[in-house]
Order: sequence, then structure tokens, then C-alpha cells
Amino acid sequence: MNARLRHHHTQPVQQAIGVHPQGTRLLTWQEGCHNNRSSIKVFHKISLWPVIFQALFCSSVILTGSMTFSWAEVFHVGQTVVLQAMKPVGVPVHRRPTPSFWKHIPTGSVGTIQKIAKSGQWLSIQLDSGDVGWVVPRYVHSTSRRSHPFQPLVETAEEERRVWTSRNQCEQIVRNGGRMIPASSSTLHVATWNLRWFPQGRPEDQPKGIGEPTDLDWLVCVILWMQPDILAVQESLTTPQARTAWETVIDRLQQQTDDPWRWSPQRCGHPDNHHIGFLWNAGHVTLSHFDSLWQFNAKATSRQSPCAGGLRPGHYAWVQSRKKNGVDFHLIALHLKSGPTVAAVEQRHDALNRLDQTIAPLLKQDQDVVILGDFNTMGAGDRRTQLYELKSVRRLASKEQPGFQDLLITPQCTQYFRGRGGWLDHVLVNKDMAEATERTARVTGYCAVLGCQRLQGQWPLAYRRLSDHCPVVLELQNQDVDG
Repeated sequence: MNARLRHHHTQPVQQAIGVHPQGTRLLTWQEGCHNNRSSIKVFHKISLWPVIFQALFCSSVILTGSMTFSWAEVFHVGQTVVLQAMKPVGVPVHRRPTPSFWKHIPTGSVGTIQKIAKSGQWLSIQLDSGDVGWVVPRYVHSTSRRSHPFQPLVETAEEERRVWTSRNQCEQIVRNGGRMIPASSSTLHVATWNLRWFPQGRPEDQPKGIGEPTDLDWLVCVILWMQPDILAVQESLTTPQARTAWETVIDRLQQQTDDPWRWSPQRCGHPDNHHIGFLWNAGHVTLSHFDSLWQFNAKATSRQSPCAGGLRPGHYAWVQSRKKNGVDFHLIALHLKSGPTVAAVEQRHDALNRLDQTIAPLLKQDQDVVILGDFNTMGAGDRRTQLYELKSVRRLASKEQPGFQDLLITPQCTQYFRGRGGWLDHVLVNKDMAEATERTARVTGYCAVLGCQRLQGQWPLAYRRLSDHCPVVLELQNQDVDG
């Protein structure tokens, strides 16, 4: 990416943290829509994005002002609908049919329309929980439009709750044949999961607290329940203790599934540092051509030092299904720089800014690419910059060749910190990958059990004995569409 384009990508980050080019002023949308020439001139000095946003927003304002709302004709009282959020925080619900914010609810929530007000501009919806609130129609969809991954991949939420409540309950579910995803050769499932400081559960110099050593039996159980063909893991150590732990996990998985399993961590880095790795069912898929993509480490400058600065490169593998004419694709797992600081945000941005130059050589072999892992999109210490960083990832990924989509996840959190859910783990799929028919991914774990609501009281046992992160699962069609 040339310096000018990089400049345009970087400056919005500076704006989000309160740094503006000297002599410029951000206009309000009212000013922009009523004074187009001056607003475009000012915005051009800052970034192309506000110009695009202004054009889209102003168009919607003009259209809205000159048309009659048709939402009342689409929705009717008594209709069952699904609510879909546009931001990770959830769907905003209001107390009255005016801007009167009450609370956010998780995306995918289902409810029934009770009333329609102001020519269809506001819908009163009773949720399955019994709560009633007002929502604007842009968050509301008829159940017939509800995409597959928003419907739970488990038979009941109760089964999922029990799996993540304790090891004993998980083992009981699995013994009775319970599974998150029905076994099928027509689909292949790729998951990502940050297993906090595996297998220690916490740094050695950190006092004993919430993080406990990884419960290997419970980990094996939830893997059996999720049935991933490939699991991308972050925060694994490569110490002798970690190697022994993975040998134990693989041995138990092989006993339970009668399939061979394999584990391959990144090769560089101190054994006590975090590593990325792939765990996979070798009876279902083959992984080969492993490589460390140094470009995804913002501190690395060449392939001779992929783990420079104690950070992680991208962990690469070429994936081929063992099924005849099954899916094949490039798989890259990431674990970007952690930290709620401006410097950390910039390092994460710099790593993703290298995406197109890193992917270009791979596209000569195959156009299908899946990039997933812990992107640590936590912002610079406040909610505003966190939301900005989430938007920045989506925008940057869509612009980097060959063009990626940051898949919507449900529910919209993958980790908890100080009792609040956050969206740190992502799945990017190139836009033309035909095998990724469902353009969403499913979150399970205690995040799904809590529905991304504020955590009250004690931390769940799964948080303490497995990880503070939750698994994210992507479903692919197990057929090589592009040949």
C-alpha cells in the first residue's frame, strides 16, 4: 500500500483518539448536508471515508424526506421478528416511540410486534424474555429473512448451557450423543479459540486468582461437542508442560473419535511466550505448507525475525479436505498485539495494513482465503475508540486485495473483561469464496450462554478453567466450487 493511501487509512485513527490535522474542523452532518462544497473541501484534507459517509448519509436524508415510510406495510401487529444489531454492543431499545434509550439487547433476539407508531417509524416489540420496548425498523427483520447461523446450531440452549457449566455436565451431554453441529461430510467447520496461557491458565509471575490451569478433560469434551475439523488456537505455550498437555489432548481425542488428530504450533518465539497453533482432525482434512507470515507482526521487518518484539506472525497452512472434490483454501491464524493504548491500536492497524502484500503470492495458487483469530480489537481504552477500531477492521479488510468480509458473529461478543463482553476475535473470508455460503459465524462458550449481557456475580467456571475467550465457529461447504 503506498504512502498516500496509508496516510488516508491512519488519520481516522488519530481522529478517533482526538488528534485532528491543524486548521481543520469536523462538520456535523447537518452542516455537511446543507453546505456540501465547504464540507467536502474540509473532509478531503482528513480522509476519504467521511466524504463517502456524507454522500450516503445525505442521500438517505433526502430520500427519507421525500418518501412515505413503507415499513408499516411490511410489518404487522402479531408478527414474529428477529432483531439484528449493526454494532457489537447490540440492538438499541427505547422506552417510548421517540429517542428514549433504555438498553441494548443481543443480536439475534426474537420478539413479537405489539404496536406500530408514527407511520411505521417505530415498532413496539415484546421479546421472548417478556420485556417490551420500542425499536426502529432498520434493526428488525421478518423471521423468513433470518440467516442460518442466527438460528442456534444446538438443539436447545439448555444443552449448550450445560456443556459450558462444568466438565461433568459436558461429559454427560457428549456421552448421550449431544453435539453442537450434526456430523456431515457436506460441511467443514473451522473454529478459533484463544486458550488463555495454555496450559497454565495465567502467567507464572501473576498471583493466583481467576485464571486456573486448563482443565484438559473439559477442553477435550467441548472439542468433541463442537466437532471442529480445524481449531486455530492462540496463547498456547510451547514449554515441555505445554507439549505434554497437547499430547494428552490429542490422545484422548483419538480415543473418542477413532480419527487421527494433529497439533502444529508456530515455530518461532520463546517457549514461555504466546504461540498460535492449529489442532485438526487428520481424518477429515490435511494441513500442509506451514509458514510464519512475518508481515502480521507489526514489529517484524523480514522473514528472518517473524517473532520480533515478542509478538506473533501469522500462522499459515494450506487446507485440503480429504473428501473427493472437497474444499481447499489458505488458512491464516492471527494473534495481534494486545493492549488498550494508542500505540497498540497503531500496531494492530499496521499489521492488517500489510494484508494485501502478504496475500498476493498465495492467490496465484488459489483465491480462497480464511483469516481468523484474536485481533484484540479493544480500542485505546474507551468505548468510542473500540467501536472505531471494529469499523476500521471491516473497512480495511474490504479494501485489501482480494477484498475480505469481516463476518458478523452471533452473539456479538467473544470475550469478557470486567464483566462486559467485547468483540476481539474475528473471521475474515475473501468476498468471492463460494464455499462460505453463510456469511456469519457462530460464537459458543459462556459468551453465548450469557448472551453477551453484563456479567453479575462470580465468573463462570468455564472462564476460570478454560479461557476468558469463547470459540467462534465458521461453517464451509465441503466442495471445491472453484475447481
